[in-house]
Amino acid sequence: MAKIHHLESSLVDQISAGEVIDRPASVLKELIENSLDSGADTIDIHIFRGGHELIQVSDNGCGMSREDLKLAFMRHATSKIQYLEDLNSITTLGFRGEALPSIASVSMFTALSSEKDSKGFEIKIHGSKEKSFKPAVSLPGTSCKVQNLFYNTPARRKFLKKPETEQAVINSMMRRFMLSRPEVAFKMLSNNKTVYDVPAQNLSERINSIYGSVFKNSILPLELKKDPYTVTGFTGNLSLVKKRPGEQYIFLNGRFIKNRLLNSAIFSAYQSLVQRGEFPFFVLFLEMPPDLFDVNVHPAKLEVRFVNEWQIYHVIKTSITGVLQDILKVIPDYKTYQHFPEYTPNDTVSLNLEKAPSASITQFEQAPHKRLDIEMDGLFDNKNDAQLQGAHFRMESTLNDIKVPNEDLLPVSDHIWQIHKKYLITEIKSGLIIIDQHVAHERVLFEEAKKAIEGKGFPSQTVLFPQTLKLQPEEYDNLLEITHYLNKIGFRFREFGENTIIIDEIPPDINWGNESQIIREILDQYISVKNINPSFIDQIAAIYACKSAIKAGDQLKPEERIHLIDRLFSTDHPYYCPHGRPIIINLSIKELDQKIGRAHV
Repeated sequence: MAKIHHLESSLVDQISAGEVIDRPASVLKELIENSLDSGADTIDIHIFRGGHELIQVSDNGCGMSREDLKLAFMRHATSKIQYLEDLNSITTLGFRGEALPSIASVSMFTALSSEKDSKGFEIKIHGSKEKSFKPAVSLPGTSCKVQNLFYNTPARRKFLKKPETEQAVINSMMRRFMLSRPEVAFKMLSNNKTVYDVPAQNLSERINSIYGSVFKNSILPLELKKDPYTVTGFTGNLSLVKKRPGEQYIFLNGRFIKNRLLNSAIFSAYQSLVQRGEFPFFVLFLEMPPDLFDVNVHPAKLEVRFVNEWQIYHVIKTSITGVLQDILKVIPDYKTYQHFPEYTPNDTVSLNLEKAPSASITQFEQAPHKRLDIEMDGLFDNKNDAQLQGAHFRMESTLNDIKVPNEDLLPVSDHIWQIHKKYLITEIKSGLIIIDQHVAHERVLFEEAKKAIEGKGFPSQTVLFPQTLKLQPEEYDNLLEITHYLNKIGFRFREFGENTIIIDEIPPDINWGNESQIIREILDQYISVKNINPSFIDQIAAIYACKSAIKAGDQLKPEERIHLIDRLFSTDHPYYCPHGRPIIINLSIKELDQKIGRAHV
């Protein structure tokens, strides 16, 4: 008796469906691709319980005839290719003829379609079995309704994530489609609540509609044509760099793809503009003849093979580098010195988030850091002598702890000079010390922020013009989870509807206008770790400190310089910023003499 036998067609469909359909988002992807291939310029989507119970896509495309509607649910039946050589010139998003029969094999599927000026027809298929096929009233186009996904494959259904998680994946995928086809109007409702509603528009308008007005003035247009390749789109400036991936899009002839080499080309173009673990924003469209790539690698059609991948790498890198030139020209060159004991940012004390310490912080000094247009001569009048003496006392104590060799470390000058609006310099008996004003203030704010989160928090200052911040639906849900910690460092905001907040109050040390960026970065960090622990608290404090600290280029008054140094040497770790960069550099007289060529006596 033969051991080999044919599988039932329904079983074959379910096995094949596993390669194409693995969650609600993959169902939605296939249906939207069919809508776009049909020429639709308006697509409406309804989702219920993250796609567990309902996924419905309706379009105004060309529709299907009675015969085509029947054939559409037969495996490997398609209108998009016919011959083997057609695989070398694919211009549609779908072409395998697998999506609809795969979806219908693991769900209760209803399709209603009509061509222009023709009668409509409705087909119902449950688990690959046709339940009904009949005429029906229908507008031109197609409407597909998928209910009870994986109802007949309980093993697969139990591996679905909770509805909120599946909805977040759907939202992410929707952004890909909306960016890939800005000329198409999309509307999506989830649990009868509008998530996206965007009209037909150009790409910059579409980016603004999805991500909010903060992106409007922060994206840089790019365009490069080098036969046979064309690169267009937008890349973000440094204000859009985030601590998590997710806003990086490459579209090949309108199809979203993932390719490590092409991603590395873009990241390479940013050079030192971004650090490890940081991700720039970009929406990049790559156009080329279809015979120069192969999308027929995997049923999901996300992976693509190119005829000349490295050539494309250089084209993309060139296009990105070109629009970043103005930014690349002003990157400072920081050097690391080893005169001071190494400080590791991860060496942090454990925080008890459940019970605040007995000694709470009620009020913090605010270090002035307004940008001034006048130059200061670096000299102090007599009224600051006492304050300067106190700053030098703290400096002396700290430097003694560092154990700088050879000399008595008592200051020998009553002056603190500001150099190039970046560095503070003062004289000690053994030579001089140089303090980076930005990282010094960053260290101060970092430690104060940590104490505020442990205690009663920072006081807030009311903004004159409240700022609006639009978030993605999943971002808004995560924001609610960390509102307590944002309140601790001085942020107060209220709901404005449609995943939007209005920021009314901000911490005392930040400059107006930075509040949205700080909240976004803290939110990104939380989304990437999804865990409230001491390390995350450190990250909150570090982001707040980095974005709030005075910058290179900020002019400081003499009393502001004293105040900053006094605060710095009151911290627990005055030598390094939270990211590990040195704050203080010591140059001995011997080193100075050597650089000048003077014989050291």
